[in-house]
Amino acid sequence: MASKGKPVAARAPLTNEQLERIMADDFIRLKLTDDEKARLREINEMKRQRAEERTTRLKLEQGPLLADLHAVGWPMGSVWDLINMHTRVRYPEAIPVLLRHLMLPYSDRIRDGIARARAVPEPEARAAWPLLVAEYRKAPMGQGIVALGDTSEYRLGAKDGLACALSILVTEATLPDLIELTRDRSLGESRVLLLSALKKRRNKNPLVAQVIAELADDPDLRKEIAAWRKR
Repeated sequence: MASKGKPVAARAPLTNEQLERIMADDFIRLKLTDDEKARLREINEMKRQRAEERTTRLKLEQGPLLADLHAVGWPMGSVWDLINMHTRVRYPEAIPVLLRHLMLPYSDRIRDGIARARAVPEPEARAAWPLLVAEYRKAPMGQGIVALGDTSEYRLGAKDGLACALSILVTEATLPDLIELTRDRSLGESRVLLLSALKKRRNKNPLVAQVIAELADDPDLRKEIAAWRKR
């Protein structure tokens, strides 16, 4: 027997903007029309093409860097390949190359990759500490064009990459510099990535424990610090 409940009002057709943001769970809930499904297929194909074009642009931009890495015995398809392997393999020959290219005007996405690839505790990497601190301080924050040819703005990542490198490369001698950076609120949320170096030392160094207590009220850091205490 048919239900006598109130009929469900037909929804308005989804716009292309709404289809671009659709999630997997929405397919069942919304019951897309044939027209919406067709438009969604077109949108997904355009996204795939844009992703392929972006990958090509990034590879072309990295050309000089990849050539120099190849010259020292590290043939890579992308600087990000080094990041994926640096927990298993040492590549000291590549460190000077990465440092030299970090100073060049690459896009934010490439600079992020170079910085993260330098996050290895090698003497050659640690020797560049002052330069990395300077690069970290001046790296921009917020939204911007992260890869050459992009037409939309995304969250800039090079500052995060440099913070990751500093957190790995810090020594007891450079720890005061890292503490100063972590206290500097003008450096924004990227400082969360510096905290891992303090976390490792909090039970061994009274000064670090004191600094963490001070930072517990920092609006950018308090959530991460509070999570440590819960665990």
